[in-house]
Amino acid sequence: MEAKESLQKLATAMLEAQTPISRQTLIEYLTGKVTSETSELGLDELESFGIGDSHDEDYWATIIDAAYEKGYLKEKSTRNDALVLSAEGKKFHKKPTSFVINEEDEETPAPDPNNTEEDIISMTGTTGRAATKAGTASGHAQQFIKLIRAIDRKIDLDEYAETAGIPFTNVLDSLEEMVRQGRKVEITYFTDEVIGNEDMSELSDCFDEYGAANLDKVLNEYGDVYSEEEIRLARVVYMVRHMK
Repeated sequence: MEAKESLQKLATAMLEAQTPISRQTLIEYLTGKVTSETSELGLDELESFGIGDSHDEDYWATIIDAAYEKGYLKEKSTRNDALVLSAEGKKFHKKPTSFVINEEDEETPAPDPNNTEEDIISMTGTTGRAATKAGTASGHAQQFIKLIRAIDRKIDLDEYAETAGIPFTNVLDSLEEMVRQGRKVEITYFTDEVIGNEDMSELSDCFDEYGAANLDKVLNEYGDVYSEEEIRLARVVYMVRHMK
């Protein structure tokens, strides 16, 4: 699919905003959705607000991910997960060239249950955004794309794992790695359902006492009350809440 016009709209919107923008907020900015984030950044007052409202959020998620993978967007090192236009993106804005989205970019193939964790995540991958010079996302960057999209859409994580054909522990591993990289993954929509506020508070107190790094101690203390999956989910939420 030729998407040169869409990339031009994305570049125009980014240049007018003149500020790093998270992936989800960028989608809302392009589609003209007023949220607390777009209002806080003043994006809903810009001329480019809603510049891409002829397409839905899924479409713009694909465009943004492809633009990142091909080097037109980059992460701002001082802000977790916030995107800015790269030098290549600014060059494109001045002189647009062909920007083709491959079919595999638009629709990720279903994973083979016999694949290793690394193979599965490479195919399904949601927020990791490192790109190669050739413009193709590295296997590690591809690791997170599908998961972040699922989180953006507030899809239950166990449902995501079942649909992707992977063990839930793989999802937990990916979440923990994202947090270690400083990514603020918001999964309370899921933990509120499967753990609950009261139990989350109890587990948070335990992490206050032992430290988030001491997972084994927390498992020893509460392993007969909560499953390991619940404790690891709670730890992800705890670490995100305590990020600086």
